[in-house]
Amino acid sequence: MRALLLPLAALPLLAQSGEDILARVDRLRHPWPTFTVDLSMKAPQAAQRWRVSARENGDARLDGLSEKEKGRGVLLRGDDMWLLLPGAKRPVKVSPQQRLMGPAAGGDVARTRFREDYTVREVAEEPLEGRPCWRLQLAAKRPALSARQVVLWVAKEGSLPLKAEFRLASGRLARTAHFGPPVQAHGRPVLSRMELEEAGGAKVELAFGNWSPGGVAPGAFDLPGQDR
Repeated sequence: MRALLLPLAALPLLAQSGEDILARVDRLRHPWPTFTVDLSMKAPQAAQRWRVSARENGDARLDGLSEKEKGRGVLLRGDDMWLLLPGAKRPVKVSPQQRLMGPAAGGDVARTRFREDYTVREVAEEPLEGRPCWRLQLAAKRPALSARQVVLWVAKEGSLPLKAEFRLASGRLARTAHFGPPVQAHGRPVLSRMELEEAGGAKVELAFGNWSPGGVAPGAFDLPGQDR
């Protein structure tokens, strides 16, 4: 069945509902203004664990928990990302291309705020694996975002994200995210897991646990060697 595309310029009320859908999707991954969550990343040849700290404006910090990653960090502030390496006097700036790889990619996708980062271009009714869904075509609001286009499928029942295709400016598929079902944490529904599939077929599993409101250390988002 072909999707019924609905131009938002012609249907302003539906545009508002698209924004509402994105807001509900975002609350599953950003349930409180500030929070911490443990992120486990599992690939065919590697497994990593990170502690994620996030604040209301979308900034995030990943600190390594597994043995190989201890002392390492990833800091995301606004549209910029840095690697924090043991023994390095200054953080290492990450380019938009590098944000598509490794823990940087996991952190980038996990902290994406669809409503803040993307504009709804089109809304369609399109089932996914037999479930009635909204399909949203999203365009990046800022050129610094590594994924310039996103196609997002959201189940109508519960406004649950099911699948997202992240595309480059050229339209080429960079990766696909599959979202797991929500779980309860401190009385809020939160995301349990995601699977990231690269365009070449490689997959990374992300599992989220120990969600906790607040708990972000003072100075967690300071840039070492630069902030005062």
